[in-house]
Amino acid sequence: MSRQKKNKEPYYTKQNIMDTYGLPSDVIDQYFPAPETRRISRGKNRKGYFYLQFWKESEVARALDFPEVKRVLDKVKRRLEKETKRQEELYRYLESFDIDQFRKQAESLDRHFVLHIGPTNSGKTYSAIQALKAAKSGCYLGPLRLLALEMYEDLNADGYYCSLLTGEEYIEVPEAEYVASTIELCDFDREVEVAIIDEAQMVTDRERGDRWLKAIYLVPAKEVHICIAPAAEQLITEILSGFNAPYEIVRHERLTPLSFAGTFEDFKDACAGDAFIVFSRRAVLSVAATLEKQGIKASVIYGALPPVSRKEEIRKFENRETTVVVATDAIGMGVSLPIRRIIFCEAAKYDGVRTRPLRSDEIKQIAGRAGRFGIYDEGFVLTMAEPELIEKGMAKEDRQLTALTIPFPEECLDSGYKINDLLEAWQNLPKVPGIYRANMADALKIHRLLNKHMKKGQKRLVYKLITCPFDCEDPTLLAYWYACSLCILKSESLPEPESGTDTLEECEHRYRELDIRHQLLRVIGIEDGRMDEKLELCRRINEFLEQDKNAYIRVCRYCGRILPPTYRYNVCEKCFQRRIHR
Repeated sequence: MSRQKKNKEPYYTKQNIMDTYGLPSDVIDQYFPAPETRRISRGKNRKGYFYLQFWKESEVARALDFPEVKRVLDKVKRRLEKETKRQEELYRYLESFDIDQFRKQAESLDRHFVLHIGPTNSGKTYSAIQALKAAKSGCYLGPLRLLALEMYEDLNADGYYCSLLTGEEYIEVPEAEYVASTIELCDFDREVEVAIIDEAQMVTDRERGDRWLKAIYLVPAKEVHICIAPAAEQLITEILSGFNAPYEIVRHERLTPLSFAGTFEDFKDACAGDAFIVFSRRAVLSVAATLEKQGIKASVIYGALPPVSRKEEIRKFENRETTVVVATDAIGMGVSLPIRRIIFCEAAKYDGVRTRPLRSDEIKQIAGRAGRFGIYDEGFVLTMAEPELIEKGMAKEDRQLTALTIPFPEECLDSGYKINDLLEAWQNLPKVPGIYRANMADALKIHRLLNKHMKKGQKRLVYKLITCPFDCEDPTLLAYWYACSLCILKSESLPEPESGTDTLEECEHRYRELDIRHQLLRVIGIEDGRMDEKLELCRRINEFLEQDKNAYIRVCRYCGRILPPTYRYNVCEKCFQRRIHR
């Protein structure tokens, strides 16, 4: 009901009536009296008028009392009651897929757990790898493709035949008894002697934590090594105690001291072994351009870089072909680099919803990469922004993590409910303290594109298509995913990617399109043979990164003045003030 002035009879618009009583538009047109019409000014600062049609409250009450309208209202009421009952049944059905189902399955597995607990740069993963090498078979489950690739290369180099399995590629090594994969591709059907679950504090992550949870409960290994930050100790031990799993704890201390060294004033003061931290691709390239303009060669690491390109950037930094590295927080998760000093160029990041200050756990995860053991005796942390926040974040005691994320139950796809009803209900289930549910918002969003194209018996196929990981906020990637998915549903050949290879951005985009193609083909059991093209794209990307980066130096769109590399806007303060005071 619309707002009313004092002592005036309330009025309803057609939309008010439809929302309040559930009456269809045609019923209102047929049985309600002709509405009053009033011309309304748009206000002092807005030109023109609009026309408002409405009924007074007394007119609405009389119309609702007509026998014909009452019959419609009764039908609406019965339909709503039926829908409410069905929704409650669906909620109860989905709520039955809780932690208990995993506990029961986990109790039937005969496993021993080893928890490696310690901060970054403490040798947790190294210790677990030694146990993996001592076993006849094993698997490594990590958070990043780059880490899986690194593990695959290191194990094979040491004479342990290891295959690689990520969303991007599958490299099968003959006679391999080991496999390195991302956590999403854990094989729950292949039993091994030793499994490593790396960075398991990610079990609390809203987007991906369900993968770690499922691996902890169900990975089929005689011995499971879990590498975690100290903040996750209580949570992980409670999970293991919940299904009576035997476990031992191995504590790891940081191998080199780490200290806060104050503020960093100017990029010209950069030294060999420095790592500059920012939180966007644009800022990475801008900082790298600023450094190289001063004669300081820089490697770059950011999320959009393919793993092979990222590996090449790391190789150049490790071999001293570049002096420094400029990276996003991707550097904080397991990637071991010969870094002496971590330098925060920014102290806030965009988390998908808002730009917020860094949390203490994020500061520690990144800062801990300074002082690579075996290369430097000590690590240092500096900042160009918010020194108090960074120093306090490093010193703050770890707060024990308390929440975990349970996966969307794929078993429910075999029920009589539609996929969109299941996903929508899952997103709207009542919150439970200490429990997150896997976020299916993106899957729900893109399912609506395929809903009308589904045929009977394609429910599980469609689910695999809509859970293909890609950036669905990128309209061109979404369009390509949609075109490929339609072809799969129609059993047609997939279209070729449309992006070119003339710029760094085009190469990165084409690589992501090929990645989508590869993952969707894998859904129907086809391994895409386009690795040569991907490697060529990676080569071109690294060539572009070798070239002059002046194009990425940020300048004011009005006066052309060079802006600081981490400046948030594309207009300098002087031009901004001049324009708002015109």
